[in-house]
Amino acid sequence: MTFSFGNRKQRDILLQAVFLAVILTMLLIAVMTTRRNLEIQGLSVGWSFLNYATGSSIVFSLIDYDLDSSFARALLVGFINTLFLGTISVSLAVLLGTVIGTARLSSHKLVKSIAGVYVQIFRNIPLILQAFFWYAIFVNFPSPRQAIAVQGGFFISNRGIFFPMFNIEAWYLLAAIALFIIGSVISVTVARRTGRGSSLVGILISLALACIIGYAGRLADTPLFDMPQPKGLRFLGGGTMTPELGSAIVAIALFGASYVAEIVRAGFLSIPAGLIEAAHALGLGNWHIFWRIRLPLMIRRILPTMTNQIIWLMKATTIGIAIGFPDYFGVVANSINHSGQTISLIFLLIIGFWAINMTISFTMNAINRALALPGHKK
Repeated sequence: MTFSFGNRKQRDILLQAVFLAVILTMLLIAVMTTRRNLEIQGLSVGWSFLNYATGSSIVFSLIDYDLDSSFARALLVGFINTLFLGTISVSLAVLLGTVIGTARLSSHKLVKSIAGVYVQIFRNIPLILQAFFWYAIFVNFPSPRQAIAVQGGFFISNRGIFFPMFNIEAWYLLAAIALFIIGSVISVTVARRTGRGSSLVGILISLALACIIGYAGRLADTPLFDMPQPKGLRFLGGGTMTPELGSAIVAIALFGASYVAEIVRAGFLSIPAGLIEAAHALGLGNWHIFWRIRLPLMIRRILPTMTNQIIWLMKATTIGIAIGFPDYFGVVANSINHSGQTISLIFLLIIGFWAINMTISFTMNAINRALALPGHKK
């Protein structure tokens, strides 16, 4: 087959091939230049350092870690910390933002004004300044000897917030929580799609199975809850939310909620007024109109924008390095200082955040397709 530049299909293929060849050539030149410069400086690029001991501590870890742990273990700690911080802060931002966005449209002037002031304050102050502000508050709580005791076994001090914790192995606890959430979502979805039965039955079954898994992971010869006990300048037992973690969660959640609120408000305002008028004409009350019409339509309309916002908030967890929280970015930066393997670790940092954000994007797009009206699915 002869090539003809006048053939649009053949011309497009040629241009794409030339473009790809140029990109690959540039990458090859960059790799060769970097390799030569590293050899001149006596540096090497590899992965063997991942098995070496770090010799450094990490102030917050959800898995076992000590000074003799490897760099690979430290990176895993940082990655899990980022997922933990992101999951909590993004969830709180979405929930709080939904409430505030709804309040922005309230007919009650005081509620509407308070929601508006909240958005204008938290949206217009840089996130890093908010993180510093909340960190200053957390570290200025009373010392452990004068810790604020709260009903239920909670203690608040400048060392963190201490609370009762289940005496259940971590993986069993996570599995129980995941089973309950997934089972509840499936139950609600099936009940709404089929119009048969109640989602409450499925939710109760999910809760029962979660309790069984949690009980199976209960530590032997221990009470169900591990209560924190003050002892000098520290607390023994229970769970701990360090000042770094607490301030990062509060800062990201409050900052993100101000943006989510505006997305939610725009979603409600985009609903055609005729639909609401038709609902009133059918005799539906305001509460039923909100739950049956306005809220479902709002969710469908804001999902693409909300996906971008959630991804942005997940990337905002890197603010933790400014206040000493060992997230993935912070652990990578510390590992670079101790190992000198800058290129390898930056590559792992990029891959880690790419995997997190691509997972969020894939999940949200799947939800968007599932909720899309017939004839609007892509």
